[in-house]
Amino acid sequence: MKIGVIGLCSFTMDFANKAAKVGHQVLLSSTRENRQFKDLAATMGEHVKLVSKNEAVEADIVLLFIPREDVGLFMKDLPDMSDKILLQASNPIFSLECLRPNSKSSSEMIASLLPEAHVVKVLTITNPNVLSLLSQRPKGNEIFFTGTDREAKNKVKTFFKSLNLAGVDFEDFCLPPRTAYSMN
Repeated sequence: MKIGVIGLCSFTMDFANKAAKVGHQVLLSSTRENRQFKDLAATMGEHVKLVSKNEAVEADIVLLFIPREDVGLFMKDLPDMSDKILLQASNPIFSLECLRPNSKSSSEMIASLLPEAHVVKVLTITNPNVLSLLSQRPKGNEIFFTGTDREAKNKVKTFFKSLNLAGVDFEDFCLPPRTAYSMN
């Protein structure tokens, strides 16, 4: 399987290494400048290649780590993204603008800019109380995700399993909506 990784950080590089070690072809692309990662990509083995963003988005699954402020600009001029699975990792925040009330999350921004793609939000850090909801004792290989497209989430979960990661869908923990109580 081809995996695109756009936006390089410790999380995405760890992800890329895991994918390459199990035989997936990994297409790396920096959101800034690729040449500074040329030597690093070369040390990651034959399954890793440094490419342009347009080449990276041609992969079967694409992991995105894009500064929130750059999402709109980054999404311009992409090839057809119909039915593409985009794993949107937590974004770095370089401006307080995105913290204003009623601002869209980066996942919402990406979904609105690429409505034909399937956006799945990936989270690696979560509250310890959430971990206690797991029916089994956490093993340290859990990776959390959420999204609206069940088929895309199933593909993502299967992909995570190939990396020896336990994909945990937040939907599995959703509680039924609260019942409104009237006070007489």
